[in-house]
Amino acid sequence: MAWTLRRLAVRGAIGVMGLTLALAAPAGAQPKDKPAADGPGKQELSGAAKRLDDFEGKVKRMRGQPFPLGFTEKEALTRIEALRQKYPDHPEVAALAERARLAIIASKGQTQEVAPDATAYRNSEKKMVELFEAQAKGQWEAFLANVKASKDPILKAFPSPSQEEVGIDDLAGRYVVLEDFAYPRNEFTEMGSPYVWVGGGTTGYYYVDLSGRAWLGVYEAVKRYRRFVNQDVPEGLAWTLVGKISGVQLMSPEAGEKKTVPVRWGWTVEPVAIRVPGRTFALADPAGPEGGQFAGEAKLEEIKSTFYTVKEVPPDATPEKVMEIFIKAIKEKNYKLYLDCIDPARRGTGKALDLCMYHWEWHQHRFATFYCEVKVGKALTHVLKGFDEGDSLESKFLTEADKAKIKKTSEPLEEEAQVQTEAFDERGRQYGSPKPHVLKRVEKKRWYITNYPQPF
Repeated sequence: MAWTLRRLAVRGAIGVMGLTLALAAPAGAQPKDKPAADGPGKQELSGAAKRLDDFEGKVKRMRGQPFPLGFTEKEALTRIEALRQKYPDHPEVAALAERARLAIIASKGQTQEVAPDATAYRNSEKKMVELFEAQAKGQWEAFLANVKASKDPILKAFPSPSQEEVGIDDLAGRYVVLEDFAYPRNEFTEMGSPYVWVGGGTTGYYYVDLSGRAWLGVYEAVKRYRRFVNQDVPEGLAWTLVGKISGVQLMSPEAGEKKTVPVRWGWTVEPVAIRVPGRTFALADPAGPEGGQFAGEAKLEEIKSTFYTVKEVPPDATPEKVMEIFIKAIKEKNYKLYLDCIDPARRGTGKALDLCMYHWEWHQHRFATFYCEVKVGKALTHVLKGFDEGDSLESKFLTEADKAKIKKTSEPLEEEAQVQTEAFDERGRQYGSPKPHVLKRVEKKRWYITNYPQPF
C-alpha cells in the first residue's frame, strides 16, 4: 500500500513538472526537426546541404575530369529534389538546386569551345601520308619489276616447293613474295633464333629469319616511317614481305617453350623488302648507315617542312611560348624542334636520346588518340639558386655595389618555371586532369623543358 502511494506521488510530480515546462515554453516554439509553416526545417536543409558539399568536394578533387554519380551524389540530388517539390519558392531550396545543377554539369567534365584549326594537324598528316604513299607506290612497283626480271622468282608462294622434290641448290638466292607476312603475331623462336612463319601444314611453310641485319634494316625503316610520318601502322595488318631463300630447316612454327605443333620442313627466307599496304615501302640497304630506308626517307624533311607552322624556338621565348612550340612540334611531327625544346642535359647521351624517342612516340599516340588541343596556363617562376639582380623587390634595398658583390660570390643563376596545361578532345571535353610542366633556364638564357615525358 505504501509502495503504491509513493508511485502515485512520483507520477503526480512528473505531471506537474511537464505542465510547468509546457507553460514556460514560448508561444509558437516547435521541435527542432519540425519544418516551419512556410519552409523546410534546419535538419532538412542541413542534411541536403551536407551531401551537396560532399558532391562539390568530389568535383573539385576530380579537377575537370568526368565521373559517374555515386551514392552520395545521388542522395544529395534526391534530398534537394524532395525539398524543391515541397517548397518550390523557398530561396534556400532554390539556392541548393542551383548549386546542384552546376555540380551535375561539372561532373560531366570540363569543356571548352575547340578552335576550328585544333585538328588541322590531323588533316595535314593525311596529306603527308598521301605524299609518302605516292613515293611508296612508285618505288614498290619499280622494285617488283626488278624482282620479276630476276632469275626464276617465286611470285606465287603457295603451295611451296616440296622439300622432297626440290633441293636447296635449286632455290637458294631466288626471290619469293610472301603476301601474308604477320609480325609479331606469327613470330616464334627456334634454337635461340627468331623467325616468322608464313603458310600452313597443307600449303607448306616459309620461315623468315629475323636474326640478321637484313631484318633489322628493313624493319627499323618501317618504324622510322611510323615515328616521323604516320603513327597509324598497325603491326596486326598483313604486310607483303619479299625475301631471298637461304636454306631449308625442320622447325615447330609455334611461339612458347612448350611446342604442340608438329615440326615441319620450311624454306628459310632472308628479308629484302616490306610493303605495308596504303602506308609505306621499306627496302633493306646493307651498305647504308641505317641498314635500310623507307620510300621518301631521303626527302623526309623536305616534304614535311611544308607542313610546319613553327620551325624554331626564339631565344627570348617565355615558358608559356616554349610549351606552345613544344606542343606544335609534336602535332606537326617536327622531331628536331621537339628535341630543341628539351633541356640539353636530358638529351646529351645515346641512352637519353633513346628515351626522348620513346616519349616522342607516346606523345604522338596521345595526340592521335586522346586529345587535339592543349590550353597552356600562366607560368609561375622562382629562383633555384644564384642571385637574380633583376628581382624588383630586392632591388629596392640593395645598391649597385651590393648587387655586384653578391653576384660575384653567387652560383650561376638558375630559374625554374611551372606551367599547367589542360588537354581537350575534338568534342571539347577535358581529357584527364591538368598536368604540371617544369622548365628551367640558366643565366637568363633560353627556357627548356625538363619533365618532357609528362603527358598533357
